[in-house]
Amino acid sequence: MQLKLLAKNNNKTEDAAEKTRVVVDFELLRSFAAQNFRDLGGYPAANQGRVRAGRIFRSSHLAEVPPESPISQLELRTLVTLQSRAEVKHLGAPVPASREGIRWEHIPMGDEWFNDQGYTRVAPEPGREHLALVMHFRNDWRRFFKVLAERDVYPLLFHCSAGRDRTGVGAAMLLSMLGVDRDRIVADFLESNLVFKKIPLAAEQLDPVFELIDEHGGIEGFMREVIGLGPADLSVIREDLLED
Repeated sequence: MQLKLLAKNNNKTEDAAEKTRVVVDFELLRSFAAQNFRDLGGYPAANQGRVRAGRIFRSSHLAEVPPESPISQLELRTLVTLQSRAEVKHLGAPVPASREGIRWEHIPMGDEWFNDQGYTRVAPEPGREHLALVMHFRNDWRRFFKVLAERDVYPLLFHCSAGRDRTGVGAAMLLSMLGVDRDRIVADFLESNLVFKKIPLAAEQLDPVFELIDEHGGIEGFMREVIGLGPADLSVIREDLLED
């Protein structure tokens, strides 16, 4: 979730050194349950391959899932939640987590940014919010990709609250690893604007992430040096998510 977009501003500060504080609008987030959903499969990938359809999905929070939602029909093996504990507490646990046979991995990304009142003091530099999501939560991203590198975890769905910022960064890193070209990665990122029409994302918001990848010599170096994933992990993820 990009906090400045899905929050109510609170300009009060306790002292001059305190960063701008915002209040997360949980009521607004609640209205986006089970939206911003899509299959990441079908994209052309490296070496004339393609991302497998029906294997990995992304979404907003799943505290409510209408019967008519395609999510209700998914035969998932794994559900990965990237919401903080405070978000799950206020919005509710994801409905699919209660289904028999589904493994629920809660990676509470952003715990240090939230409390029970929804307060956060995080104010990333404008235009670099999504890079901040990568750098602040490197250990969480390592855990996320380690799950993806396990065998027998697919079909898998991952989500945060809005399904556009943490989830969008995760999808961008994953698709980069799979060899999807950046134009298509950006197009997937911007597809969230179909849901969040009043607070749209911009393509340029991913530029700092791509620049960091390039600074490390490409996705292999980035995943190794920034995220902490080894070649064996990347190989397993690619074997499971790519088709010839």
